[in-house]
Amino acid sequence: MIIDERTYTVRPGKLAAYLQAHLEEALPIMRRYLGEPYGYFTTETGELNQFVHLWRFDSMADREARRAAMYADPAWIAYRERTGEKGWVLHQHNRLLKAMDIPR
Repeated sequence: MIIDERTYTVRPGKLAAYLQAHLEEALPIMRRYLGEPYGYFTTETGELNQFVHLWRFDSMADREARRAAMYADPAWIAYRERTGEKGWVLHQHNRLLKAMDIPR
C-alpha cells in the first residue's frame, strides 16, 4: 500500500475560498479517478493555513495509472488552471508513504 500525502500552504485569509473550490470542483473529479480520499485535514497548530489530503493506492503503478487518467481529463486541467490563476497556493509538499508490515 502507498499513501500519497499532499500538503498545500495557502495564502493567509484564502483557505476557506480554496477549500470551497476544491470540495465543489476538484473532489468530484478526483473521486472519479482516485476513489475516496483516505483523509482530509487542515492544520490547527504548527504551520497554519495548510490543507492536507491523503490518498491510498495499492502500488506505485496503481497511483501512476490513476493520476495519468485524471490528468488526461480536460475538466481536471481546467480546474488546475482556474485555481492557479487565483494564486491561492503558496507551496505544495508531497510525500509518498510506503506501508510497513508490522509484527502482530
